[in-house]
Amino acid sequence: MNPQPTPRYQNTLVLIAAVIAAIWFVGSAIGNGIRLQAQDGGPIPTSTPAVATPLPGVPVEVGGKVIFYVRARLGSLTPVERAQLIQERISHLANDPFGTPVDLRTVESPDGIDIMNGDDVILTVTERDVAAANFNEDIRVVTDKVRQVIQEEVMRTRAQNTPRARLTRLGESLAFLIVLIIVFYFINRLYHSLIRRIDAVSTETAGERVWESSRFYRSGAWKRIVKLGLNLIRIILFLLLLFFIVPLALRLFPSTAKLANKLFELFLTPITALWDWFNAYQSNLITIGVIILIIYLMIRTVRWFFTEIAEGNIRISGFDPDWASFTGKMISFLLIVAGVVIAFPYLPGSDSEAFRGVSVFLGLLFTLSSTAAVTNIVAGIIQTYTGAFRVGDVVKIGDTSGIVTEKRLLTTRVRTFKNEEVSIPNGSVLNTNVTNYTTLAAEGRLILYTTITIGYDAPWKDVQAALIRAAERVPDVLPEPAPFVLQTSLNDFHISYQLNCYTASAERMMRVYSALHQNIQDTFNEAGIEILSPGFTALRDGNTVTIPESYRPDDYAAPAFRVTQITGRE
Repeated sequence: MNPQPTPRYQNTLVLIAAVIAAIWFVGSAIGNGIRLQAQDGGPIPTSTPAVATPLPGVPVEVGGKVIFYVRARLGSLTPVERAQLIQERISHLANDPFGTPVDLRTVESPDGIDIMNGDDVILTVTERDVAAANFNEDIRVVTDKVRQVIQEEVMRTRAQNTPRARLTRLGESLAFLIVLIIVFYFINRLYHSLIRRIDAVSTETAGERVWESSRFYRSGAWKRIVKLGLNLIRIILFLLLLFFIVPLALRLFPSTAKLANKLFELFLTPITALWDWFNAYQSNLITIGVIILIIYLMIRTVRWFFTEIAEGNIRISGFDPDWASFTGKMISFLLIVAGVVIAFPYLPGSDSEAFRGVSVFLGLLFTLSSTAAVTNIVAGIIQTYTGAFRVGDVVKIGDTSGIVTEKRLLTTRVRTFKNEEVSIPNGSVLNTNVTNYTTLAAEGRLILYTTITIGYDAPWKDVQAALIRAAERVPDVLPEPAPFVLQTSLNDFHISYQLNCYTASAERMMRVYSALHQNIQDTFNEAGIEILSPGFTALRDGNTVTIPESYRPDDYAAPAFRVTQITGRE
């Protein structure tokens, strides 16, 4: 008794749930990264927008975070020197191991307004600073806001440096690592589960669906492609998780927060640029999409129309159904070309000099290298509409004989009687003689002929009768019209007899010829006629006849050599 099978979709549902959780986690990380990046991209938090400004300047950072910019000189100090000095003072105050009380206050000075902590000056805000930042507020208001920002950042940095905060950050980083390992585990499990399911699919028997009967499906090549795609998706998910979780973990520590911001910026900058590019060309891309959709529907309509013509469901006077397939392909090609021409102006960057240069280069390259291709295309069109041959016809093109298997835009494919696939350029087909055996064979008027030479000693009536009997014994030779024999030449040592017979089986002509030659030997041996071709030298007296022994009479004996003596005189 077979054991009860495990529910088929149980493991799959668990794996899908894990994937959804991973996607949610990655999406949350992306959202948090973008939000944090947006907060850190400005000079100060949103609580003090008056200090933020898009004008260039030297940033002052605390704990890897920019809190404001220095843009003006102070005495002999350049903006770079001022920013470095202010940053060192604020960092010293924020990381003071003795916990010096923080009570920032503003004091007016000859140069401007000083921000001080006790007796130590942190920085001096001058009228030139306010003017360089394009602030429309009083210097006292600006100075007070800068003091509040410094106060908040110093207190925040001190709060982050407490033992409890450090342990909390360590625990959070461990949690990130555990979550990362769990997500990696479920992604790997889902990947290997899908691989096992793909390997379990049998390709030996085809299903009812058309694609399951294709050679591509039966060969198993689709399995390798699907496995490669799944592995690529797995690697991309791994890289995304690493790129978002690692910076988030680094942001927990003040010493690595700046590095985390750089990593976020490295990843978000191209995404932002891509999004801006999409927004800039959104209308053009929609137009291109509409053009592609219209061209696709028109191609589908054309293919349906000409398929109906080929199957005989639609009839057009003077239009051969055999032209339908090639005509449909040509019109589809012209529609694609028209779609490319129409969509070209809407392509991003189509009006740039680089794009135009590449277009001119490709056009020149196509013009110089497509002479033979254009010749073959034109030849293919001519031979299609002249009806020289069709797919399935038995033809002889130059030195190649066989069955036409395919007529393409550039080449014609012929399968020889030895099962050799020969591709012949359409230009060569147009410039050589084409013999079509199928056209008359369908009407029973195709004549196959072979020539044999027989000596003058054999009566020609017996020779013709033997040849006619040989043709009548071949099943593929038609009895009506009846086979006939032509004496094509009287040579020095023999006569050339040509046997002609009608057949309706052009694709079996090689076997018909073989059967004719076999039967000719049999009928001639039965008639006692020697085939002395192409030449034969013998002394007839005393020689055994060349007919096979099975065809000789039972009492046959080789004649003796005779010598006739002439006696007497005249």
